[in-house]
Amino acid sequence: MSYKERMIKGASWNLLFLILAAPVGYFVRILYANSLTKVEVGLFYAIFDLICMIAIFRGLGLNSALVYFIPKFLVQKRKDMVKSTIIMVLLIQTSVAVLIALVMYSMLPLIIKYYINNQNQFGDFAVIPPIFIIMIFGYYIFDGIKSVVFNTFQGFQSQKIYGTCNFLNMSCILILSIIFTYFSFGVYSPAVSYTITSILMVLLYGILLVIKIFPEFFNEKFNFSKKLLKDIFTYSMPVMFGSTSFVIMGYLDSACLTYFTGLDAVADYRNVAMPTATILSYFAGSICTVLLPMATEMWERGERKNLSKGIKRILVYSFTISIPFSVLLAYFSTALVNLFFNENYLSAAIPISILSFGIIFLSMNNIIFNVFNGIGRPKLSAKILYFGALFNTIFNILLIPRYGTIGAACTTSLSYMLIHFIQIIYINKILGHTYPLKEFIVCIISSILAIIPLCSINYGFTSPFLKIMVLGAIYISTYLILYYGLNAVFFKKYNGSS
Repeated sequence: MSYKERMIKGASWNLLFLILAAPVGYFVRILYANSLTKVEVGLFYAIFDLICMIAIFRGLGLNSALVYFIPKFLVQKRKDMVKSTIIMVLLIQTSVAVLIALVMYSMLPLIIKYYINNQNQFGDFAVIPPIFIIMIFGYYIFDGIKSVVFNTFQGFQSQKIYGTCNFLNMSCILILSIIFTYFSFGVYSPAVSYTITSILMVLLYGILLVIKIFPEFFNEKFNFSKKLLKDIFTYSMPVMFGSTSFVIMGYLDSACLTYFTGLDAVADYRNVAMPTATILSYFAGSICTVLLPMATEMWERGERKNLSKGIKRILVYSFTISIPFSVLLAYFSTALVNLFFNENYLSAAIPISILSFGIIFLSMNNIIFNVFNGIGRPKLSAKILYFGALFNTIFNILLIPRYGTIGAACTTSLSYMLIHFIQIIYINKILGHTYPLKEFIVCIISSILAIIPLCSINYGFTSPFLKIMVLGAIYISTYLILYYGLNAVFFKKYNGSS
């Protein structure tokens, strides 16, 4: 099977399950928004985001090392090294996770006083420690093990199984959240649901891994090799430092909002604004899961020209598909919040509009970072992310105290744009990549012009859902007609090309 066929099949499968997972994940947030108070939702995400920020030190970049080394050893027909890599990564991550959990537990009084309840919004302190303990000793540890199992499937390029991981994970969270909410677990429902889901995913996919994908696991010899350990950390540490910057950019918004503005703003941003905008990145996400191990394989085989050509095509497709939906999301942000959440969350509408454009660059950034990591350049990814994280940190501190969630959304979007411009410079040098600027300009012009018909027929709808569906269909149709009429690359040059 050619690289193109593998990419299309793998990405299509992943995209299918990402599309299926999107409404499931959204239902989870709708459930929390309508069954918990806004402060309780903010409390969960304040703790959840703190755990996600420190999770990078648990992972040490080793999950990316799995995705890099497994296909490399499979090409060399060294399944014993594959087993050794999996076990070493699992042991290291779990040990570090337990240690960090104990440290965090010892700091719990300080975390509650100076972080979670810094704005004195949460009156009942008694509920905070149990939720924190459940998350740190349950979710945090087992989520690390789950990540190792999931990334092992990705390393084996088993896209059919890997594609189901996020969908089944979110489905389980939704089902458990409904059950625990029904039985009046209240503010504890999210923490318990996320923790039990991680444990179930480890059991289910762990069994599937050793039975279906790697049946030789128990027969292959485990070799504790100092050289392998050194190679793993040589690759993973730059990834970790780069990922630290990426995680900071993803979760520092929430941390700053918690500290400077309080838990209500966290609920707006993390339960509504960011998840809504992130839906736009699903197309690129489906490609990234296939791209990293495939980039490694193509680089090892010396197929750099084909790799560069494939990246350009992927970026064009990602931008072409993302930009009309980002415009629609920005245009209907208030209507969507009213439709799926409630009036308490209307303050999230403007951040959604801002983030909808920033996520376009996030999607393309993830594609290029997966290429850099796949060709053994994690230090380059780290260097670029350091710069972006520094920008993000400075402007979060400057803007969030005054502008709240709007400042956070502006900072994050600008950070993604800055990172992308830096990536362009390096990918041109490494692969001789030609940036598809002309194609992007055609997309932008088409997306702007397509909004004009909506302005003249924006009235007379009694149902918000009907309004979004009808106007959305008109916009997409107009966009495609304009795109085709402007001789766009998507319909002429790339369609059906090899």
